[in-house]
Amino acid sequence: MNIGPVLSERLGSVGIETLEQLKQLGTLRAWERIAEKTPEEERVHTLLALEGAIRAVRWTAISRPERDRLLAAAGLR
Repeated sequence: MNIGPVLSERLGSVGIETLEQLKQLGTLRAWERIAEKTPEEERVHTLLALEGAIRAVRWTAISRPERDRLLAAAGLR
C-alpha cells in the first residue's frame, strides 16, 4: 500500500527491497536515503507514503498532527 512502481524503484536503488527492510529503517531514515532522488514537488507525498506503507494504511489516514510532526522532522515544514 502507498508504494507504486516509481517509489519502489527509488527505494530499490538505495537497497530497500522489502517492506520489512523499510520497517527496520523507519520512515525518516528511508526518506533520507531517497530524498535526493525525489523531485521537490513529490517530497511531501513521498514521505507520507512511506509512513503509510509502514503502518499499512493510506497516508490520508495518518492524523494531521502526526503528518505535521513527520514533515517537520524531515525538514519539509
